[in-house]
Amino acid sequence: MTAARRLADRLADRLLEADPLIGTALGMREYDAYLPDPSAAAEDRLAAALEDIRRDADAIAPETPADGTTLAAVRATCEYQRLALENRPAEWDVTAMPLAGPPALFAIAARTTLNDPQAAADYLTRLRAAPAWIDGTTQRLREGQTKGRAPVGTLVDQALAWADRTMTQRVPGAFTAPAPPAGWDGAEAWRRQLEEVVADQIVPALGRWRELVAELRPSARPDDRAGMSNLPDGAADYERAISYHTTLRQTADEIHRIGLETIDRLEERALDLGATLGYADVPAVLAAARTSAADADPLQALEDARAAVRRAEQRAAEMMPQPLPGPCAVEPMPPTVADSGMAPHYTRPRLDGSRPGTYWFNTRRPTAGTGWDLESVAFHETVPGHHSQLARLQRLPDLPLVQQMSLTVHAEGWGLYAERLAGEFGLYSDPRAEIGSIGTELFRAARLVVDTGMHALGWSRDRAIRYMSEHVPLPESFLVNEIDRYLAWPGQALAYLTGQRELLRLRDEARAGLGGRFDLPAFNAAVLDSGFLPLPVLADAVHSWIDRR
Repeated sequence: MTAARRLADRLADRLLEADPLIGTALGMREYDAYLPDPSAAAEDRLAAALEDIRRDADAIAPETPADGTTLAAVRATCEYQRLALENRPAEWDVTAMPLAGPPALFAIAARTTLNDPQAAADYLTRLRAAPAWIDGTTQRLREGQTKGRAPVGTLVDQALAWADRTMTQRVPGAFTAPAPPAGWDGAEAWRRQLEEVVADQIVPALGRWRELVAELRPSARPDDRAGMSNLPDGAADYERAISYHTTLRQTADEIHRIGLETIDRLEERALDLGATLGYADVPAVLAAARTSAADADPLQALEDARAAVRRAEQRAAEMMPQPLPGPCAVEPMPPTVADSGMAPHYTRPRLDGSRPGTYWFNTRRPTAGTGWDLESVAFHETVPGHHSQLARLQRLPDLPLVQQMSLTVHAEGWGLYAERLAGEFGLYSDPRAEIGSIGTELFRAARLVVDTGMHALGWSRDRAIRYMSEHVPLPESFLVNEIDRYLAWPGQALAYLTGQRELLRLRDEARAGLGGRFDLPAFNAAVLDSGFLPLPVLADAVHSWIDRR
């Protein structure tokens, strides 16, 4: 093993130690019994360790081209993780969405799979650690309160309502959703212990969190000053958020302009397609696409999503390099997750084979991916999107683990790029589905406008909602949820279109440089096979592939 690989493994081990939930997301069962330490002191220790690892990376000479990529990824990962830690979002981030705090824990519990008695035991151990974890998140909010780092008032109201609904149950259903292993003779005793832990420890800890959140409400940020720039040093925080979510040096003004220009271009395409269906202008096209989700039958939509995925799987070999992953499951979301308004999404296969790669479809609320955009979202999340991407990574055993840890700008850039690939291969079934694919790009372009608008340019929450409603063909209730997600997670929404634009730019460069020697599956392998990389590191890896070819 080379020095670069040893250092990459050291970084991965340190990140997994800090956040075992990453290990669970990667399908690594040895982390399933643990929760992170939510304290500021733990964040400080991690930041110091990242700086040590970055310095060590600077002292290592790469032995192979792959080592060079790994060292660049290690240095960049340390830098972006450090920036994220510096922002201290745990001090102000209150939301009912499964992004932070207790709602995130509930969503993790609801999606847990228990394949054997050891998995059940690990799950129970994790739940026993949950009260201390919830109390730790409560303490972080209290620390933020002393610094004047107030949460967003509307999000506080939603979080309080969520907590009140949740605490009406002695044992909230999210925790009992995971079924014990079939035929296990210890299931009854295990279930009894689980219910005791939840009722006697977790729910009271949730009550303490709820009390603190209610205390924060009078000083919370109002809707007209909800953006990050209204926090102490918030403008600098948002600059850091742009850097670590996009991995590029871009200003908020530049990103805002790109979003506006992209929307203009996409709306012209939507009008051209809409004319073939008899729509006279862009608002009419968008209105028809928007109501399509509300009018859809949920169970039929689920079957349509399954059909789109199978159609894409039949063409996968023309787009993607070998080896191809196994079929992607398409299943309804657990009710706890679906009722939060979560859009359809993908989870990668468990390494132990207990669950395949799964596309979770929302059959309970109209969201993105359930109307005319059903096919584009399915392709984004499955084939040639995240299933092709993430299940492939699991078949590359020599790839350092740190390069298998998801990076939004690469991962979601690929998903949006996959929607374009699907169109290039004729996978959309009719003009409505094509308009739906334009709608998903409009959605990502509008994110650039409203995220920068709220967090850097002084936009109110209401102005952001109006802008999304005017330019994105999705149900208004869903768009309101999206705006609130951007308030809870500043900068993350910028990554999708930023990543896609970079992948398309690199593909254009490769085609221009290689001419007739350009091969699409090989290019896609070059994009994927070094794992998740910051965009500057990815560009270097693709340029090296072009030179070798």
